[in-house]
Amino acid sequence: MKTYESWLAKLRKRAQPSGALSQWAEVLTKKQGGDAEMWREHLREILEEEEKASLELILDLDLITAPARKENPEDEQIPLW
Repeated sequence: MKTYESWLAKLRKRAQPSGALSQWAEVLTKKQGGDAEMWREHLREILEEEEKASLELILDLDLITAPARKENPEDEQIPLW
C-alpha cells in the first residue's frame, strides 16, 4: 500500500524539472478553479510539508504528473491465425 510519504517523495522527484510547478498550477486552475499563483503556493507548501494534500488533490496530481504512456505498435498482439 502506498503511503502519503512515498507519494510525496515521488511528487518531489517529478517537481524537480524547471517549470513543473507552473505547469501543474495551470492545469489545476483549469480543473479546480482559482488562480495559478495560488496553486503554485499551495503546491510548494505541500512539497515542504507545511500542509497535507487532500485526497482530491492527490488524485489530480497523480493524473497530471503521471509519465506519458508511449504507444508502441510493436506491443500490439499479433494475430495467431
